[in-house]
Amino acid sequence: MLETIVAFASFAFVASVTPGPNNVLLTATGSRVGFRRGLPTLLGITTGFAVMIFVLTMGLGSLVLDNPGVLLVLRVAGVLMLVWLSYQIAFAPVNVGSGQHPAKALGFPGAALFQWVNPKAWMVVGSAISAYMIPDHSALRQATTFAAVFFVAGVVGCIPWLAFGSLLQRLLKTERTARLFNYSMGLLLLATIVLIIR
Repeated sequence: MLETIVAFASFAFVASVTPGPNNVLLTATGSRVGFRRGLPTLLGITTGFAVMIFVLTMGLGSLVLDNPGVLLVLRVAGVLMLVWLSYQIAFAPVNVGSGQHPAKALGFPGAALFQWVNPKAWMVVGSAISAYMIPDHSALRQATTFAAVFFVAGVVGCIPWLAFGSLLQRLLKTERTARLFNYSMGLLLLATIVLIIR
């Protein structure tokens, strides 16, 4: 059992640290509001993902992943959410050197709910359940273990992206560079739509 948990933890870390919508969002968040104010977004992502894998491991996963109609609805919702987030990031107000209208982050609730339409989250959860769930073992125990491991691995894997964004905040000294960065992050997030439509 310990070997399975270690293997699952490695999978969870790799899934969390590799590029995807969550990490683009965290980099953009760090560049706008800094590390400390970006932590609720990070915790929203990791908590939302942990809840998602818990619920799907408990049995909802087969109802969703085996239903083409539900998957289509989730894909459409994911595309719309990514387009909206991309727009919000790309055209976010830039107030370099100004104390007015401090930038806002997506926050805990929004980041947690985003996991349910995040295409990478669905791919990762589907892979995790099919690869690591043992049918004749307690679903509750496995769901709890998966959720806890993914929460910890998610925090460890996502922190560098938020920290990288907050470091970039120091380099974005002019309105022009800040706007170019916002446009770049918006386009990168928009590009993750290929995860849904490919």
